[in-house]
Amino acid sequence: MLAQLDDRRKCSGEAIPRATTDCVRGRTARLRVPGTDPTVTSLDCDAQYALTSASELPEGAFLLSVTVRTADGATEDGPFGTRRERIHVRFDGAASLRSTGGGTVLSLWDAQRVAVGIGESASVGPAHIQVPRTPEGLATGLSHMSAAHHTLGPSRSHPGQRGHPPLLTTGETTSVPTDLANTKPETGIELLVPPCIESLFVVAPLAYYLGADVTVDDRMRVALTAEGTDVYHEFSSFPEVQDEIADTVQRLFYLDCLVRRMNPESDPELLDRCSLDPAAVRSLSPAGRLERYLATPDEAVDAAVPEWHLSTHTQPSFERARCLPFLLDSLSLVYLSDGAELERCDLLEKTLSDSYTRGAADPTAMVEPTGGVGRVHGWLAPGTPIDAFKTTPSAYENRYRYRTKETEKLQLSVVLNDMEMSDERRAVSEIYRAADLPMDVTVRDQLTTDALADVFESENDFVHFIGHCEDDGLCCPDGTLATSSLAESRTRTFFLNACGSYQQGLDLIEQGSVAGAVTFADVLDSHAAMVGTAFARLLSNGFSIQRALQLARRRIMMSKDYAVVGDGTYALLPGPADPVVAMVSETDGGYELVCEVMTPQGAGESYDLPVDGERALNGTSTEHTVSAARLVDILESNSLPVIFDGDFHWSEDLAARLDPGF
Repeated sequence: MLAQLDDRRKCSGEAIPRATTDCVRGRTARLRVPGTDPTVTSLDCDAQYALTSASELPEGAFLLSVTVRTADGATEDGPFGTRRERIHVRFDGAASLRSTGGGTVLSLWDAQRVAVGIGESASVGPAHIQVPRTPEGLATGLSHMSAAHHTLGPSRSHPGQRGHPPLLTTGETTSVPTDLANTKPETGIELLVPPCIESLFVVAPLAYYLGADVTVDDRMRVALTAEGTDVYHEFSSFPEVQDEIADTVQRLFYLDCLVRRMNPESDPELLDRCSLDPAAVRSLSPAGRLERYLATPDEAVDAAVPEWHLSTHTQPSFERARCLPFLLDSLSLVYLSDGAELERCDLLEKTLSDSYTRGAADPTAMVEPTGGVGRVHGWLAPGTPIDAFKTTPSAYENRYRYRTKETEKLQLSVVLNDMEMSDERRAVSEIYRAADLPMDVTVRDQLTTDALADVFESENDFVHFIGHCEDDGLCCPDGTLATSSLAESRTRTFFLNACGSYQQGLDLIEQGSVAGAVTFADVLDSHAAMVGTAFARLLSNGFSIQRALQLARRRIMMSKDYAVVGDGTYALLPGPADPVVAMVSETDGGYELVCEVMTPQGAGESYDLPVDGERALNGTSTEHTVSAARLVDILESNSLPVIFDGDFHWSEDLAARLDPGF
């Protein structure tokens, strides 16, 4: 990196407003900085952003910081954190920044002097909080979750302004690191909560987002107060409190999105109806802003709030409390697990009502989650859910262990253990290899139990298994492999495209994997191939496991035979720059084009739409009436999934089908 600098010379550590051991100056117009987890700090206003996509910076003073391994290699520092160093680059804008494989590229308008420094070695990742297994202990832990916010202003609605909350464990005593205690925001906002962990789980997203102190009180209902204001809002009892808390989080979050600086999604008409002046609201304290937001007319805001991205249904326990920081990191709403059991006839009826006509399925009783808003749902509770990913504490902790994974190329393995399904093997291999991504794809056929175990126990980013499954394991030429027998799964993600692979997938999660796609029961080989190829393309385009399967399984009739285990919000690759799914339907003289922007990891982010240069907030759907020629032009110019006449297509394929000149 230093070789990219002209006229290099040593400089004092004062050139960079961070603790550094070495610092040099030099001139450059372009600098590639190796490392991960890039953040950008505006030194003029001390605002910090995580770099999640290409960014254009205005004039001003900035600091780019990235994480790199120490010279002698990383050593473990606690169950999740690792020892790292930080590279800091001090520069003046205007400039652009973009992430590349294993690094960040800084491009300046003109060659200028920059300062580069190496930060002192430190533990990277959230601090750890230990609390007793009591409601009061959990309340203490929740009160410190908002220490992850980079700002208390409306910009906290942008994902780049929210860091990962502290990790939470239970023990005999309370232990809060001094640095964390010192950074806990003092907002004057308080949530008074009954002494039961059910209430604490449900209020967690609201407490985290507002930076509220959580106090266990001898009361029957949750109450929200704010010092120095007239705010005193008492919520209903269970079960209504769950929806009320969820509505409050969504409304407060959306209003922050509207008034934050330079937000392209500002709605002048709504702001006017609510008498909200963005500049004035931004100047208020967190408590004052809460009071102002609660005074807005409910009906005006509720009609404009985008669809929420994620909800998790959970059976609260102190064991599952350690999952809360991971749920809050994604801004998931939290509901108590509640659902109706479904027998085979119920599942078949539900499948048919979704416009599918036949298939083979004989699942055991499953649960359909009831209540809750959100495009994606997680199930953190006993039972086997449909239309929700089945997750466990292990899934979230495994995901966190991969947070600092550094590799130049993704390692993908395609395993074919049933030669009659070779068409799927050929198709998915071509899809993975055709992806414009740094990945090594290995294809293997007819693996024995030992050889298949070696695949899962090796460092693989993704394993696509094509074959069959029995009750006791995945089918191999010499028997079956029970994934619970693995010494450890070092495979991050997987697709077990085999009949009845649900339990084997769950066992992979407990053995070390993060997430994967599985089946509940017998599936037709032809259906498996259609789902497998669509899933492969969506996954290699950056969609999360759950969203990829939601879309891919639309290609078959018995769609609900497929499910996700582990953390379904996990994506193997960085998400698509613009995670748009299009819905197309014919109208008189043209087409109705609905563009839906939805990713479970992008709460508060805005994305480009493929129509007229528009941008939309995550969770937004926009409708456009277009001519046939205009539709074909849009589809040809973008590579995105499209639902047309209820079927799944890729935009370029549908464009060829609809183009009258084709």
